[in-house]
Amino acid sequence: MAHTLTVFMENKPGKLERITGILADAGVNLRGITVASGGEFGVVRILVTDSERALGVLREAKFTVSIQESIVAIVNDEPGGFHRLLGILTRNQINIEDCYGFVLENSKKAAIVVDVADRVQAEQVLQDNGIEFWKE
Repeated sequence: MAHTLTVFMENKPGKLERITGILADAGVNLRGITVASGGEFGVVRILVTDSERALGVLREAKFTVSIQESIVAIVNDEPGGFHRLLGILTRNQINIEDCYGFVLENSKKAAIVVDVADRVQAEQVLQDNGIEFWKE
């Protein structure tokens, strides 16, 4: 199972650097990150190598942070790889609430982080269709 951390922060220079510095100092490696900001605040979603450690050190540093289970589907890094994943979800009436991806180093694979309302159902459907998962 993979976990995504969601960190709320002020939208000011240096805030994201502070988050990444805390994680680096704790020996936690980032695997994926997305940042959305609007106005005075932003939301950082992070996939890391040690989610429990990351959660603890960020909370110690007084960040508002939550953790949730996420699907990290492995697809071929080729035209249509992501499209195939989306087709499986669409045919099964599964709506994506949040999504981002990254290419896996030294492979011809990509990891797609997918958040849906019913994670268990989505995992089963994807597994039944031959999709592999990245684990933390």
